[in-house]
Amino acid sequence: MKPKISLIASAIRIYHWMDMYNSLRGNTYPFEVIFVGDTPPNFNLPKNFKYIHSKVKPAQCYEIGFRAAEGELIGWTTDDSTYDHLQTNNLDIAYDFFKSFKTEKLVVAMRPIEDSGDIWNNHYFFGKKRWTPYMAPFGIMSRKLLMELGGYDRQFICGQAENDIVMRVYELGGDCKICMDSYVAVHHVAVHKGARGHFRQWYPLDRQRLENCWVEEGYGAFQKGGRYTVSKKRLKPFEPFPERNILTVSAEPRGQWV
Repeated sequence: MKPKISLIASAIRIYHWMDMYNSLRGNTYPFEVIFVGDTPPNFNLPKNFKYIHSKVKPAQCYEIGFRAAEGELIGWTTDDSTYDHLQTNNLDIAYDFFKSFKTEKLVVAMRPIEDSGDIWNNHYFFGKKRWTPYMAPFGIMSRKLLMELGGYDRQFICGQAENDIVMRVYELGGDCKICMDSYVAVHHVAVHKGARGHFRQWYPLDRQRLENCWVEEGYGAFQKGGRYTVSKKRLKPFEPFPERNILTVSAEPRGQWV
């Protein structure tokens, strides 16, 4: 039976992988997890938990996972998250919520709990600015639509590519809805302690890319307290990841993961 949902992540913290997987076992709909990264697990994975080895940049790892996925819906996640906060069927709830809208032009955001804090209201395009579009740090959408959109933009390095996807769904006339009853917990403090975390230095470049694609005044207008307008149309051309050598060669811009 094919999965209803495929969860994808760029992942290196193998010691947390089974915690994340086990937190999903209370769901009744079939699912799969696909982790892509440069750290192979030293233990056997369940049948519906796949690992793809690659040393390319994190955003490209997500794209590799997207292309390998078989689920009706596809979601971006992390290996420091769990899905059994308050109830054990949060994925089922998110799936049913998505299907209730009867449209593929939709991203469903699961409700994020970060280090025990409910942060669902912090994830608009500009943080807590509720007049800007809502984003989906843990989003679920139609795999068919994601493929039609071309997946992630190759210019992103580590983060913000998921926000670009949400904005491209808005551009199509779609929407992003948060499912307030479906939770995902993120354990940054406990999981990141002593772990590799050097990718965070690239986030400002990813944010710059995102704002230049969607803010009419360009990157920095919001940060400086000036006028800013979030565009309904993408302001820069979309650049897909190439088919050739996607597993082995990081698309520009490159960093120390090459």
